Amino acid sequence: MTFATTLNDVDWRKLRLTRKEAGRMLMAGTTWGVATSAGLTGMTFWNCGMICQNDLVVTTALSVTAGILAIGPLAAYGRR
Repeated sequence: MTFATTLNDVDWRKLRLTRKEAGRMLMAGTTWGVATSAGLTGMTFWNCGMICQNDLVVTTALSVTAGILAIGPLAAYGRR
């Protein structure tokens, strides 16, 4: 089976987000990002003895973005 045939067999109407799924996606991604950021910030404090504010902001922003883009769809479509 080719890639194009596989794409034609997908029912694309089922992949539309409802408001509930979008909320679940944002909450799960944000929660994962904040938890990951807290862990990385704690590790930085443990190793360096201090936390730079710029490092905290960048780590949190990247973690939350990655969480929404990676974990969010899993949470949104995981119950289907």
